[in-house]
Amino acid sequence: MLDHLKDKLYKPNYYLSMYEFRELTLRRLQLFVSQRFFSVFDYLHDPLRFMAGLETLASVDYSLCIKAGVHFTLCGGTIAKLGTEKHHLAFLPRLDTLDLPGCFGMTELGHGSNVMGIETTAEYDEAAGEFVINTPTNTASKFWIGGAAQHGKVCTVFAQLTVRGKWEGPHVFVVRIRCDAGEPIPGVRILDNGPKAGLQGVDNGQLWFDHVRVPRDALLDAFASVGRDGAYSSAIPSVSQRFGTMVGGLTTGRMLIAQGAIDACKIGVTIAVRYGCARPQFNGKVVMSYLTHQRRLLPALATTYAMHLLGLRLKALYMRKRPQDAKAVHVMSSGLKAGATWSRVEILQACREACGGQGFLAANKIGPLKSDMDVDVTFEGDNTVMMQQVAKALLDSAPRGPPPQPPRPQADAWAPEPILALLRFREDALTAEVAGAIAAAAKAAAPRGKAAAAAAGGDAFEANLDRVLALGWAHVDRIAFEGFVEELAAAPAAAGPALTALARLYGLVRLERDLGFFLAAGALTSAQAPLLRSEVNGLCAALMAGDGRPALALCAAFGIPDHCLAAPIAFDWRAIGE
Repeated sequence: MLDHLKDKLYKPNYYLSMYEFRELTLRRLQLFVSQRFFSVFDYLHDPLRFMAGLETLASVDYSLCIKAGVHFTLCGGTIAKLGTEKHHLAFLPRLDTLDLPGCFGMTELGHGSNVMGIETTAEYDEAAGEFVINTPTNTASKFWIGGAAQHGKVCTVFAQLTVRGKWEGPHVFVVRIRCDAGEPIPGVRILDNGPKAGLQGVDNGQLWFDHVRVPRDALLDAFASVGRDGAYSSAIPSVSQRFGTMVGGLTTGRMLIAQGAIDACKIGVTIAVRYGCARPQFNGKVVMSYLTHQRRLLPALATTYAMHLLGLRLKALYMRKRPQDAKAVHVMSSGLKAGATWSRVEILQACREACGGQGFLAANKIGPLKSDMDVDVTFEGDNTVMMQQVAKALLDSAPRGPPPQPPRPQADAWAPEPILALLRFREDALTAEVAGAIAAAAKAAAPRGKAAAAAAGGDAFEANLDRVLALGWAHVDRIAFEGFVEELAAAPAAAGPALTALARLYGLVRLERDLGFFLAAGALTSAQAPLLRSEVNGLCAALMAGDGRPALALCAAFGIPDHCLAAPIAFDWRAIGE
């Protein structure tokens, strides 16, 4: 796949208008799909192959990756997961060849994270045996729908289902929005969202449905169905549980967003470190030899490795396909998505600044990556909501009892095991703190009844959202470092010292960033604070030994081909313009 991306069609072109870039993105996707590297059917039968194909596209153009992801993952994957054989036969073959470009109609103008509150309606007409899809208000219009503005012909539409006057909650319908000739279907109105801050190659649009009729088989019925006579049936009686089951099957999209952020960090860090190790500034010293530069880029490199390894753990857990792992997959994917994308924001900004004016040049890739990927912190789940979901899962299973005690000091306080103990202590302490606040509020309201106690607990959760967010981060930090340390045992002997230094750097920087917590909790002493800073600086120096050979080797280990790196400053920067 990577060799195929040497084709000149994928070469970056920063001189195009929005409409030209959209057409180029479509042509690129058509060419890639024609190679049959993966299939929409792999979404069900070979998920790793499916994800690898989409991840590869992110290395050359994120617009291409997202357009492919919307079509194959969000539209095709939804039909594959939530539909049944009749849907697979009717739609997946044409989606697989891009003959039927698809889009995903969940988000509305008035509803993003609160999908249960969407306003689009689907009412079953028993006499006709059809569903009537309608947009009752402007806030119910589908918004930010990738592929809708120009190229999409079919859409998986989330709508509130009513059967025989009874509300059954959100369900998903396959709805044609354009005919094969490309004209909007009668009753469907489409508006182009226009230019965005990035991702100009993706044609996002707004959709309205004016009592559009679709056949009964348009309902994706893996979890619920409507008979010809209007009888509704589902093995999951609860509306909220049924909806949770439906959206729970769409984890792949969240995983791909996280992986895209990680891959962008690999590219950005590699460009910045290579340039920093080659660009002299003052007295012939390369800029990477300065501690300020090392402090910017080497923790970024360490974080990229930590997120990459956590992503591999998530994929392994996901591929086990065990029902008992479903909650763990949800929690880990939510945490990784938020942690990786928020880290990506910080890392690419550090890389852009570390490259000076060259970092602002589009040809050097970091700037366009920043703009194109800025959306990843809010789509496929707003990061703040994702971290709340992580924290809520921890709180739901939190043991009752006193708060944990700080770990005992060890002789080598900065070895992996003591670092992990401190990170675990922070997670446990924050869990106990927030759980205690919720329990106390619920207990105080208990005399007024169960409903009052539940409401008081919910209010306490909201009153502690700052700590809830900190808890989500603490969990991600801990499992990322834990996984990093576990991987050290399997590392080749030659790479062991550099990887160990990188793992320790990641863990120590996480401690350093929340030093106030550890000092206040008595987990670290004021005398240890300057020692922590010195240890971080020492690890940076070790990774820069021999003119930065360890750091450069760690970047090279990402295996990014030159034609995907595609930034002049990552090579012979002195030859720029020749």
